Amino acid sequence: MSNKYKSGEVIVRAATKHDMSAVAEMIQELADYEKMSDGPKLSIKDLVHDGFEKQPPEFFCKVAEKHKENILGYAIYFPVYSTWEGRALMLEDLYVRMNERRRGVGRLLFDAVAKEASATGCCRLDFHVLEWNPACSFYESKGAVNLTNKEQWCYYRLTGDALRDFAKDG
Repeated sequence: MSNKYKSGEVIVRAATKHDMSAVAEMIQELADYEKMSDGPKLSIKDLVHDGFEKQPPEFFCKVAEKHKENILGYAIYFPVYSTWEGRALMLEDLYVRMNERRRGVGRLLFDAVAKEASATGCCRLDFHVLEWNPACSFYESKGAVNLTNKEQWCYYRLTGDALRDFAKDG
């Protein structure tokens, strides 16, 4: 299976550690867009270590680029496991720079990750989208189902002091 997807001048390819500076910049842009500017805590060094130096890597990343120099967007994803269905992928982030939106870049990134999930025997591709994000309609047009509406699944997170309290009690 090819690791590159091309549409016109835009190519989607597996990211390299040299792309992590641009990815870190876009992670902050995504946080700003989601009105969570103080959210990102990872450094470029963290991204390089976790995605390219650890074995197995903590995440995989695809980038969309134009003219082999201009990174337009990224997708970060990682393997998960469904006790009902088996192997799956979790799409953590899919982001396209503001000035490149509505040109098919997001579609190329999403399609590349979905094709990888299918080609590697995954049963599904999971992801979360803020309810106010206009991308919801894009994902639904691809056949994605809003599980909150359909099955009443709630997404929870244990973090910070609440998570650290478990280490103290052990």
